[in-house]
Amino acid sequence: MTITDGKIHLPGIREQYLKPGQQPVVRLTPEAYNCLVDITNSSSLPAGKVASEIILQVQDRIIYDKE
Repeated sequence: MTITDGKIHLPGIREQYLKPGQQPVVRLTPEAYNCLVDITNSSSLPAGKVASEIILQVQDRIIYDKE
């Protein structure tokens, strides 16, 4: 199925929020990491800030495909 609505489609799942004092851990695919490196090398921000900014800017474009 090809989706052409300009949105980011993700399956709906549940994750837990961090508890006070916990550090987030997110693992990326090699392709996503290399893309993040390319973006980071073109900016003046560290990788964590770049990834955070990308996530915050696209959150309104995400559609959760719940079955």
